[in-house]
Amino acid sequence: MQTGLIVGYDPGGNDAHGVALLTLEAGRTASVATMTFGTTEAVINYVEHLTPLLALGVDTLTCWSTGGGGWRPADRWLRLKYGSRHVRNSVMTPNGLAGSMGLNGMSLLLAIRTKDPKVVVVETHPKVLYWALKQTRHNYASDQAEMERFLCQALEVEFTTANDHEWDAAISAFAAASGVLGRWKNDLHALPTVPEERLIAPCGATNYYWPES
Repeated sequence: MQTGLIVGYDPGGNDAHGVALLTLEAGRTASVATMTFGTTEAVINYVEHLTPLLALGVDTLTCWSTGGGGWRPADRWLRLKYGSRHVRNSVMTPNGLAGSMGLNGMSLLLAIRTKDPKVVVVETHPKVLYWALKQTRHNYASDQAEMERFLCQALEVEFTTANDHEWDAAISAFAAASGVLGRWKNDLHALPTVPEERLIAPCGATNYYWPES
């Protein structure tokens, strides 16, 4: 059974970079700690000293598509799977995305994969993932206590979060752990492409483990 560290990262922008450190011992969660950093550089400096690092779960585009709108098979699958408007619309066209999620998430992945190419990288989408797991909208401002209770129960360990970025990082670590441990076998990055598109993987092979097929 797996023993080591898993990091979840939510690149929220200046002074809002959420990180979760999940410790696995023989396949079980021993602890979860969450924290907020000011910059991606601070996150990289923290993560690159963690050992043994098993996986990174990150809310970012871990691969890119050359097709129309930048849509990837995973994006199309999520939009078809979850018909509720407020969930479906949170899966935005990749070509229309901007800011910290697209840039800083990949910066961390490139930096860590350069140092350790064997680290498993798992793409996450906290808002849609919460809906998939609980059929409830992600609304940390009003539902913090319930959202924390849900994750503590799922991970079988007690912890708290200081903001929504830390919570998103924690569920990202949960997704990465679920994939590493073989509990979630549906990998959205294994879906076939359509004609006239290809996937570009700047940091190497990645996964997008999902709890439902």
